[in-house]
Amino acid sequence: MSRYRLGVDIGGTFTDLVIFDRMENVYHTKKALTTPHNLAEGVLECIEHYVDDLSEIEYFVHGTTSGLNAFLERKGANVALIVTKGFRDVYEIGRANRTEMYNIHFNKPATLVEREHIYEINERVTFDGSVVKPIDEENLLQIIEELKEKEYDAVAVCLMHAYRNPDHEGHIRRAIEKELDIPVSLSSDIAREWREYERVSTTIINAYIAPIVKKYLKILEQEVEKIGFKKDIYIMQSNGGVMTSKIAKKLPLQTLMSGPVGGTIGGMNLTKLTGDKNLICVDMGGTSFDVSMIINGEPDVIAEINMEGFPILSSMVNIHTIGAGGGSIAWIEAGGLRVGPKSAGSSPGPACYGKGGKQPTVTDANLVLGRIDENNFLGGDIKLDKQAAIEAITTVADQIGLSVKETAEGICDIANAKMADAIRTLTVKRGIDPREFTLVAFGGAGPMHAVLIADLLDMKKVFVPSVSGTFSAWGMLQTDIRFDTVRNYVATKAQVEMPEIESKYEEMKQESITVLNQQNIETGQIRFQNSIDVRYTGQEYTINILNDTNNFEQIEQDFHKAHLDIYGHNNPKGLIEFVNLRVTAFGDLEKIEYVKSQEQTEQQATPKSTRNVVWNNVEAVTKVYSTDSLVNGNYFNGPAIVEDKNSTLVIPPKHYIHIDEYQNIEIVKETAEQEVLV
Repeated sequence: MSRYRLGVDIGGTFTDLVIFDRMENVYHTKKALTTPHNLAEGVLECIEHYVDDLSEIEYFVHGTTSGLNAFLERKGANVALIVTKGFRDVYEIGRANRTEMYNIHFNKPATLVEREHIYEINERVTFDGSVVKPIDEENLLQIIEELKEKEYDAVAVCLMHAYRNPDHEGHIRRAIEKELDIPVSLSSDIAREWREYERVSTTIINAYIAPIVKKYLKILEQEVEKIGFKKDIYIMQSNGGVMTSKIAKKLPLQTLMSGPVGGTIGGMNLTKLTGDKNLICVDMGGTSFDVSMIINGEPDVIAEINMEGFPILSSMVNIHTIGAGGGSIAWIEAGGLRVGPKSAGSSPGPACYGKGGKQPTVTDANLVLGRIDENNFLGGDIKLDKQAAIEAITTVADQIGLSVKETAEGICDIANAKMADAIRTLTVKRGIDPREFTLVAFGGAGPMHAVLIADLLDMKKVFVPSVSGTFSAWGMLQTDIRFDTVRNYVATKAQVEMPEIESKYEEMKQESITVLNQQNIETGQIRFQNSIDVRYTGQEYTINILNDTNNFEQIEQDFHKAHLDIYGHNNPKGLIEFVNLRVTAFGDLEKIEYVKSQEQTEQQATPKSTRNVVWNNVEAVTKVYSTDSLVNGNYFNGPAIVEDKNSTLVIPPKHYIHIDEYQNIEIVKETAEQEVLV
């Protein structure tokens, strides 16, 4: 009998495991240092800590950063791009805009494919899909010969109007695959919608990371198979669903935000427990700080993002990431203290890890301030060197004329301010008031900074899940298989031809059924969600509106309302235009319910110890609690430290803490009614 369901999330510093044991009806968690030289090693270390026989695993879902890291670090594949003759410069020209108008030092990001690696093929398809010039076969053979000579790792194909008629792209792929064993990415598979530059950019990024993701997944499959796991490995997608590793090798683009999205899906599931439908989810690990939102109980999913200056046409959970984590390095510039974005990572890591790191980090600062116990970090798995942290911080403290503790608190304050700004970017800049949301904090370092960040934003409530340190891995166990498809369809409401729309929706559903069938989902188990991209005529960008019944009057009303909510204005008498039709297909997977606490009490919690902690440059005796002894109904006041084997929760003065029936921790600004004797 299958016993275990497990989720694994690889971060820049730690690899996290959450495993549900059916026999014991309990969750186990584990953190291990990420192994950059071979990411699979860290994954296997986590799994083998609890599981002796991998054949007992019934479900294994994994969030990988292999593609994202290759993209961010510019360590992707050597890619060739094939385009329609006459359109060789589309990628380099882009939108010819200056995204930072007032930055006199602005430079466009260097392209992932230089012009010399872009090949033109003599063919042409018109905007309606008609072929006006068939593929020049001799030209195609010449290009393939050049691909052989230059030994490319991957090929991207993006032909004019392939979103309407993908036949030419398919023909080119088949011809290349006869001669070369390399991944071929087609725009008609990756981004089947108009806007030429964005489509080229998306296809190139898919090709750029394809060999890296394929190699990593192949190694992982081989390693787990050696020790007894014979089933499919599921990979977390950027859109909030999962897919098998077999499909992930074909669509590596969907793994870009694979890890952080797990926490967002976990947050969505928390809404069922807390009743809070609007959440800001923050995931702080050793390297980065990721912000996402749950709005009305659903993740904020967008159809296009911009990453590192490149547009990506793909459904993704809207996540804003900055370089701020426990490993973020503090440094001096022009006499001022700076923090991040450079990180010490897992090797050598913060100075206090004792692995050779000499530069001061946020983790070192928290240790110096007393917020971390040097003897109980990660449940005692890692012993920290406080003296090394002091020495590292001294190197910058001496330069700015402050004490070590003042500098340490300054490092944390700067990091907190940067993270608060990241939340403002996702909320205030879009007209959303963060004070109306609950902050959900997770990741190894998230709970350590969450309450301080909430105070900067005047947010009243912070929620820390019981598995906060490994919450992204837990969230991966709560999702379903998902596949998104899109078809271009441009028409005003008066021009809509219902048979054509129904035909395109049916075409997308059949494509989705084929993909989900390959992932062991029976056709009868698949559910579909139709939507449509709408805009005012003359606008460039669209809003995605649900379309359950093809009731276009209702769609128009929903669009006007959504436009008002997002932009603060609308034009109810304005002419609207449909641009794209979309279908999202879901294959339901089994979920494991949150495990309720068996104990209950309505009494003040008992601390396990006290220690000196610095609060606003004043050192004060602070009570320290352990999650092992906190039960449903416990309450206490800040200042306090709550230690878990995978994370540490830092609670400054004037906050009230309550433990719920699922061992989650709720923190609110203290009121007169909540004052307790301390």
